[in-house]
Amino acid sequence: MFDSISFFRIIKTGVVNFWRNSWLSAAATMVMTITLVIFAVLFLLFAVTNYSIKSIQDTVDISVYFKNGLVEDQILSIKKDLETDPKIKEISYTSSAQALEEFKIKHQNDPLITQSLEELSDNPLPATFNVKANALEDYPAVAEHLKDAKYQDFISKVNYEDNRDIIDRLGKILKFIITFGVSLIAVFSLIAILVVYNTITLTIYNRKEELEIMRLVGATNWYIRGPFLVEAIFYSLASTVIASLLFLPVFSNVLPKITMFVNPQVTLFNQNVLNFWYLVAMLLVLSVILAIISVFLATRKYLKI
Repeated sequence: MFDSISFFRIIKTGVVNFWRNSWLSAAATMVMTITLVIFAVLFLLFAVTNYSIKSIQDTVDISVYFKNGLVEDQILSIKKDLETDPKIKEISYTSSAQALEEFKIKHQNDPLITQSLEELSDNPLPATFNVKANALEDYPAVAEHLKDAKYQDFISKVNYEDNRDIIDRLGKILKFIITFGVSLIAVFSLIAILVVYNTITLTIYNRKEELEIMRLVGATNWYIRGPFLVEAIFYSLASTVIASLLFLPVFSNVLPKITMFVNPQVTLFNQNVLNFWYLVAMLLVLSVILAIISVFLATRKYLKI
C-alpha cells in the first residue's frame, strides 16, 4: 500500500485538484446536490405518506352488525373463531345493551330521542364488532372472511365499503411514490456519475504526462487513483452540506406542521435532530457511493488500473 507521507500527499493532491478545476468541481457538485435533494424529497414524501397510512390505519376498521335475537354466547363464539385469523389484529365487541347505554348517554340532552327510546319495548341497536386488521392490504381478505357462508345466519351487515376507497387510494399513492421515486433517483444518480466521471476524466488528461512519469517510477495504482478519489469525495462532502442546509428549515418548520395536520396528537419525528442527522448520513453515503463508482470507472478506462 503506502505510508503516511504518501497518504497525506494523496489528500493534498486531491484537494489541489478540487480547487484547481473550480468550474468543473462546481458543476459536479451541483448535479450531485440535485440528486441528493431529489432523494431527500422522496425520502420525506415516503415517510410522511407511510406515517399517514399508519395513522389512518389506526382509525380504520370494519364494522360488523349482528342480527337481533342472538345470545351472547353465539357472538362470543364467532369472536373466538375470528381471532384465529392471522390477518386480524384486534376485535372490539360491543353488546346490544352496551350500545344502547352509550347511545342514551350520547343523546341524553335530546328529549325527542330519549322519549322515543322509552316508548320502544325492545332494544333496536344490534351487537357489533369493530375489527382491525394487521395491515391495510389485509382488510379485503378480512372483509371476505366476515362474509363467509358460516356467518350469514348471524351477521346482518359488514361495513367495509366506506373505508375501502380510502385504503385503496393511500396504497396506490404509496406505491406510486416508491416506483416514481426509485426511477427518478436512478436517473439522476446516473447523471451524477456521468458528470463526476467526465470531470475526473478531464483531470486525468490535464495530468497525463505527470501520471505517466509516476507510473514509470513505480507508483502504485492506489497512489495514482487516490487523488481522484479524494477529489470526488470532496464533491460528495460539498453536495451533502448544501443539500442538508437546504433541508434543515424543512425539518425544523415544515415537518412539524405536516405531522400536526395528519395527526395532532402524534409527532412524526419525535427526535427531529436525530432524524435530521440520519438523513444527512444517508445523503453522505449515497454521494460517496456515486463518487467512488465514477472514479473507478474513469481511472479503469483511462489509466488502465
